[in-house]
Amino acid sequence: MTTILIVDDDPGILDMVELTLRREGYLVQRAANSTEALRSIEVQTPHLIVVDATLPDIDGFTLTRMLRELPPTRNIPILFLSATRDTQTAVDALNSGGDDFLRKPIYPRELAARVRAHIRRSVQISGDENPTIRIQPRSYRVFVNDREISLTRVEFDLLLHLCRVPGEAYSTEDLLLNVWKYPDGVGDAALVRNHIHNLRRKVEEDPERPMIIQSRHGRGYVVKAAIMIDEEAVVH
Repeated sequence: MTTILIVDDDPGILDMVELTLRREGYLVQRAANSTEALRSIEVQTPHLIVVDATLPDIDGFTLTRMLRELPPTRNIPILFLSATRDTQTAVDALNSGGDDFLRKPIYPRELAARVRAHIRRSVQISGDENPTIRIQPRSYRVFVNDREISLTRVEFDLLLHLCRVPGEAYSTEDLLLNVWKYPDGVGDAALVRNHIHNLRRKVEEDPERPMIIQSRHGRGYVVKAAIMIDEEAVVH
């Protein structure tokens, strides 16, 4: 799942940005200063960093220059936030290695759009051809990259289950138990195969050569994609 690190000493900004990004389906990490951010990055490298220009220990410009010297974070997108209105702050942010700049107050829709654009660009530059699957469980909507696809309820439940742990192989028995709710030992493997076949027709560019829903001999099925599950989306 795509991980984003937010670095800001304002708890209100942290809460708002985290809520916005979680609604977009991202996994969010938080840091109140540069020291916490560097410690967080040692544990897990995020896919994108949102950083405030003014921080209580090391300012955002210096932090960004430090991150650009570290191999794991050398090329990941960095989006600056700042409450100041002067042009020089934006110039300093970009000169330090930042990719984008947003002035406070922050509008959630604009923030989400900027983040999506940088994530897409980062994936293209890195050569990672894995698509992005975005799922809205409460409204039963699914998007493959920017294309919405129409699924039956069973197909939706099947895809959602396969995407809960990206990269994990799910056996036919597991799918019959957790998607169809059949008791252990009950159910037909052909039922699963047929629904996997139908899903591939809808989500794959070439269903005969599936790149998203892949088979693992003796282990089951695995989804190869960047997964975004928007638990907060509601039915309109």
